[in-house]
Amino acid sequence: MGARPTVKGWHDVAVTAAKLDIAPVSQGPGALVERMEIARSRIEERFLEGGAALLSILDVLNKLIGSLDQVTGSLDEETANATMAELEQTVARLSGLSGIEVGRQTGFKSLAGAERNLRPHAEDMQETLRYLRTFAVTAKIAGAGIADFAGFAEEILERIQEGTRQVDDFAKKLNLLGKGLGSVMVKGEKIVQSYDKTIPAIVTGLSNGGTEIGKQRKLLMERAESVRAIARGIQGKLASTLSAMQIGDITRQRIEHCQSSLKLLDEYLSSPEAASLTGAQRESLSAVIGQLVSMQLGQSIDDFDRDTGKIVATVVSFRSDLMQIDGLRRAITEGDDDGSDNAMRQLEGNVAAARTAVREIEAVAGEASELSRSTAATVDELVKGIGVVQLVRTDIHYMALNTNLRCGKIGEEGKAINVITAELRNYAAQLDETADKIMVELHTLEGAALKLTAIEEAEAKDSLDLRLEKALDNIRLVGDRMDIEVKNLSEQSRTAVGDMDASLARLDFKAELGEVLRACAEDSASFEEILPAAGIETALADLGGRIGRLYTMVSERELHAAVLGTEPPAETAVVASVMSDDDIDDALF
Repeated sequence: MGARPTVKGWHDVAVTAAKLDIAPVSQGPGALVERMEIARSRIEERFLEGGAALLSILDVLNKLIGSLDQVTGSLDEETANATMAELEQTVARLSGLSGIEVGRQTGFKSLAGAERNLRPHAEDMQETLRYLRTFAVTAKIAGAGIADFAGFAEEILERIQEGTRQVDDFAKKLNLLGKGLGSVMVKGEKIVQSYDKTIPAIVTGLSNGGTEIGKQRKLLMERAESVRAIARGIQGKLASTLSAMQIGDITRQRIEHCQSSLKLLDEYLSSPEAASLTGAQRESLSAVIGQLVSMQLGQSIDDFDRDTGKIVATVVSFRSDLMQIDGLRRAITEGDDDGSDNAMRQLEGNVAAARTAVREIEAVAGEASELSRSTAATVDELVKGIGVVQLVRTDIHYMALNTNLRCGKIGEEGKAINVITAELRNYAAQLDETADKIMVELHTLEGAALKLTAIEEAEAKDSLDLRLEKALDNIRLVGDRMDIEVKNLSEQSRTAVGDMDASLARLDFKAELGEVLRACAEDSASFEEILPAAGIETALADLGGRIGRLYTMVSERELHAAVLGTEPPAETAVVASVMSDDDIDDALF
């Protein structure tokens, strides 16, 4: 057998305290086992911390999404649609107010025209009744000495006086109607002008506000979905990181196997089976096993560096994802520069301003409605009053006719009275003609009043102010709820960024743990290619078999076979459990 390369013996191996940050320990295989135990325990500790850090990030992320759901839920589609529907109905009512008032003013003008036409007829009727009274008094005087005529003259005077009272009352009411119409038409013109100036601005504000609610909800949902998409990406990265973190458990196991390999070496060299080995053979056996352990550590470190590099790269990408989420969070909670995200509060202000204007509008509209109703009532009274006048006229006519007939029977004494009663009949006929003319105009007046009544009945009875008050309460409630949820989201987001930064700082396994592993590897890496000394084949096969039974990973068995020059076992090796993506998804979500 050729000369073996000079090898640093396992009993001479040491590692500097500075690299492991521990006090120096005794030299020998046991010392390396201790150092590997330090590496193993640190890996176990750090990866447990890392797993907890990842789970805390996941928890924070879930809370952030929960807060986001609360924000989007505060302006749900049903609430937004109900608010917009209420505003649309209110806007439609407001838009129709000008038309209602214009129609009302048209009715008032028709009433005023009919009132003007009635006035001279009422005056004619009053004049006719004065003549009738004069003739009735004359008839009373003329028939003073004739039996029954005194009673007749008194009765006809009473009827004429009743007619006069009715016509005077009619004229008075007509006069009041005229004065009332004059003031209401002047006010009506101002109302229409006020509506033309005020209502379009209110309608625009409310319509735009309803549109802005829809836009805000759409924008809010889009941004929330963007946050969720980024969050899902982070969750996916968390799953990949958790999967990659299995390297901690794998590395820990391989260190344990290396420790156990050295312990088995010590136990074997102390056993009766090794009693026949020479010192050179013992040293050769130790060197072979040392090289096996060194290569196992080296391979483990390569795998560790590769997978922890992936973890670190993934962790670094978290920060940019978090910054995107925080940027979207600010857009949701603070709004855009143009203030478009404050649509709910802007609408609240528009509705509050609209209520102030609507109160004035409804107060004026209420006055106009009251005038319409009182005017219609006055017209009804006029119609009834003129009916009484017609009855009086009929009574006078027939009383005068009866007097004419009786005067014809009396002879000469009744001639003077007959002339007077004939005049009474003529003026009663004039009264009738005037009453007919009044009735024509009254029908016009009544028609105009009915149109006014129809306008009042067509106008909705519920108060616009109450509708706006209800809408304002709903808008304010949603706005307050959004403010609270947005504040919570803002606080949750800031907490999330801080917590995630703290958690991410705990996930850089490569720097410290890599140094610990490399310190162990340097202690065991002094073995070059070693040829086993003659006569140790049996011992190597026995010890190698014991060591081989430690392995749980295919890569360990393959490396073992390559170093010791044996065939890899045919049976399927037990592989360390590796979670699939579906398993991770089930565990995480």
